Amino acid sequence: MQEVGRNEPCPCGSGKKFKKCCASKKVVSIHTLLVTEQMDLQLQFLNEVMVPKQGDFKEDLTYILDKVTPTFEEKQFLTVYSTFMFGLSSHGKTTHWSQFLTDKKEATERPRMRDLMQHWHEPKPVLVEVTSMDESTREIAARDLLDDREYTIIMPEFHSWAEIDFLFAVLLPFEDKWVPYGFMFPSIYRKDERDLLIDRTSKLDIEGEDRSDWLTVSRMVQIINAIVEREQEIPDWMSQMTSEVPSEAQREALQFLKDYWDERGDENLSLIACHIAARFFSENGDKVRKPQSYLAAVSYLTAQHATDSPLTQKGAGEGFGVTASSVSSTVRKMEKWFLEELNALQEESK
Repeated sequence: MQEVGRNEPCPCGSGKKFKKCCASKKVVSIHTLLVTEQMDLQLQFLNEVMVPKQGDFKEDLTYILDKVTPTFEEKQFLTVYSTFMFGLSSHGKTTHWSQFLTDKKEATERPRMRDLMQHWHEPKPVLVEVTSMDESTREIAARDLLDDREYTIIMPEFHSWAEIDFLFAVLLPFEDKWVPYGFMFPSIYRKDERDLLIDRTSKLDIEGEDRSDWLTVSRMVQIINAIVEREQEIPDWMSQMTSEVPSEAQREALQFLKDYWDERGDENLSLIACHIAARFFSENGDKVRKPQSYLAAVSYLTAQHATDSPLTQKGAGEGFGVTASSVSSTVRKMEKWFLEELNALQEESK
């Protein structure tokens, strides 16, 4: 807060006396005046420049809604957020936002606001951890997750106030502090999940000084999904299946079977074949002396009964280094059992 007498120069920098400029109150905060003015400026940019251009970004908006909406269901927020972000896309040699600042600079009365606007042409995207929040001043202390730089962010009134631990934001310098460009994107991750979030974002390869590609549509979607999606743990079904298989040779054979079906591009069939082969090995133990013959037989029977693209016994044998006659002999031994297991598996999956 800065106390100003009525006849003193107005702290907004207009050159007028305070009583003829901003004297609505005896005590005034120039930061409050400037924060409000920049907020109004951004809303003007949104409503007068970007909303009329939404048709130009229809394809990009559809892409964002398709890719993000399944995990972040606030479609209206996402639409407004994206519309702001499209303002940072190229418009000839500049961006819509930069052109707007250039057009508005001369019409802006306050010299301090004009000085601020000079530094807003290249907003800075950041991914930060919130270290403290002060609702009385609407200030957030934050630390960049990638380079540990610290920021004090002033949250304008059109942002709802809520406790949050991590944010994806695009910032504008505001003297010794920062204000968000558009809206900040909150993460669902909590403080105690910091390592999980860092692990997710590290996979995006977004480290480095140059963050300009963060503002492209595809990269923005990746970052948003990284902070609002929880990575579901995929059970290691292969380990579960092999846990009861008695011999190391049979476990290695099952991995070979999985690789064979994975190469054919169907994970479901890989799961079916491995499940049935693992059951056979666990039930028959030492009786299975040549696992490859059984792998070939299981693959032949899987293709015959669970696909529209059957294998020949010769083809199945070649896949596992055994003869067609060996496949034929093994199929005769286990086909009835195989069909019972396949039917049981299909019933379980319903």
